[in-house]
Amino acid sequence: MDTNSFIAMIVGLFAITAPIAVLPIFVAATDGQTNSQRCATALIATATYVAAGVIALFVGNAVLRFFGVSVTALRVAGMAVIGVIGWQMLNAPTPPSEDSHHLHAASNTRVPAVSACKVKQGPLPSDVGVMPLGFPIYAGPGVLSVIIAWGSGEKPVYTAALVAILVNAAIIIALDFMATPITRLIGTRGLLVTEKVFGLIVVAIAVSGMAAALVVLFPGWAGKQV
Repeated sequence: MDTNSFIAMIVGLFAITAPIAVLPIFVAATDGQTNSQRCATALIATATYVAAGVIALFVGNAVLRFFGVSVTALRVAGMAVIGVIGWQMLNAPTPPSEDSHHLHAASNTRVPAVSACKVKQGPLPSDVGVMPLGFPIYAGPGVLSVIIAWGSGEKPVYTAALVAILVNAAIIIALDFMATPITRLIGTRGLLVTEKVFGLIVVAIAVSGMAAALVVLFPGWAGKQV
């Protein structure tokens, strides 16, 4: 695999995961936790994302063979899912009001917004780290479908995919550790704009990937002139 393709894998996975846009949800989900508990939550959520990604990478191909699904068909379906996710990100709702909910459009997951009243004790890291943060927010259907495609086909890219997953995991941990100051600096509306930008990138990735997969399914299309 060439360097450009490897970088594209990392950037694409980062765009689909959109960890910057998830920061308000992370802050809301960890409301009332101490700094050490928030760090533990970030580590648990990231570990869940990595575990789900590794399982999808090495087991996904066997699951496809069991159900008789071709890799190309998975790519078309996966790109369709990613396109829907990107569209949802583009149409992300305005920032929630107090006592409302944050909506993670990509996984259709709602997390109560930070309350104006001080919470005496926040949730345990394991209570919110595994679900909903680790799954389905970080390891959502779009992310897993892309990773399964990487580990399938005649030439799976296990090493490059594993590195891409780990690089993205390191970015998620770093952002979550600094979630509160970043959210205060950029603001909820700034993060909303960021999510919409990521959404546009994700839609572009979906269109490009689906076009390439459809040409494989229908090779006659490649020779036709528009």
